Amino acid sequence: MKQLVCFFILLFCIATTNAQKKQDTTITITKNKDYSLVFATNKNDEIDLYIKSRGKENIVYTLVKYYTDKEPIFKKLKKKESLWLIAPEKNIYELIIKSTSDKESKISIKLNVNSFNKEAPIIAYKEIADTTYAAPEKTETKIKKLKTITLQQDNFYLNSKSNDLLKGGKSRVLVPIALPENTVSWYYAFSASREEKDIKNTIKSFGLASTLSNYIDKENSFSGAVENLSPPPGANICDIYLLNQENAILFKNKEEYKSILLGSRENYKSGIVNIIDNDTGTYYLGLNNPDNIYGIHIGIEVICIVEQHHNIQQMYSKPIITLKKVPYLVE
Repeated sequence: MKQLVCFFILLFCIATTNAQKKQDTTITITKNKDYSLVFATNKNDEIDLYIKSRGKENIVYTLVKYYTDKEPIFKKLKKKESLWLIAPEKNIYELIIKSTSDKESKISIKLNVNSFNKEAPIIAYKEIADTTYAAPEKTETKIKKLKTITLQQDNFYLNSKSNDLLKGGKSRVLVPIALPENTVSWYYAFSASREEKDIKNTIKSFGLASTLSNYIDKENSFSGAVENLSPPPGANICDIYLLNQENAILFKNKEEYKSILLGSRENYKSGIVNIIDNDTGTYYLGLNNPDNIYGIHIGIEVICIVEQHHNIQQMYSKPIITLKKVPYLVE
């Protein structure tokens, strides 16, 4: 019987020993260098902690739950301390040790966690990105901004085709359009009428540049803006052809020419036309009166949208990304 009792006592001691976690270490810290010890417990585990500082410096040591910002489980400011407590829950805990002195402090730490025959929690580690920021510095940043520029606003009178043939009048006119550098798109609005006063009044109300500026300010983009614009009023039809220099000469000489279809309009009373073209240089609008009997007045406004580059100075904090290992409980 005595042998059986001794056997069970031996088993208990082995089980208890297996359920203990011990950590003994000696560290050296200064005022600017903290020390952290991470461990895990089951609920109601015994935590037995002994801390001893070799020197006259005071040491602040704090025990907290690793993933919470709650009040610490305890916080002490002593040279020597022995602590025993019951773990409030299964969790990861962190012992943080700080020195209040500029001198080096050597500290002995002994930590025992008794889990009593229960399986001790296992800590594993995962890598996460930790981002900090350097001190702000003055930097120069290049920004892009769109701006509208009015290139042409005028009215023209075109004779009828019969006057063109019999009396030497002009039934067609060339309007050169010199696009500035960094043009990303350009527009022209037009209106035709036999009444000169109608065209002069219409020209006053064009305002295409300011209207498109509103789209740019709101969206920094003029994509689809023309669909939202209302064309000016018009009373009689005209033809407008978009031409390069070679075909502009052919058009003027009434020879066979080819226009750029997407930028041309035939038999229109008025309209707003958008040409998306990154090529700078000179284009031509060929104005034509298709009427054989009546002369016609045509009002034209041409604007372009250019991309401007500006350098602005601003304070910038460079992100510093480091990988660190953080603990978690293995379930």
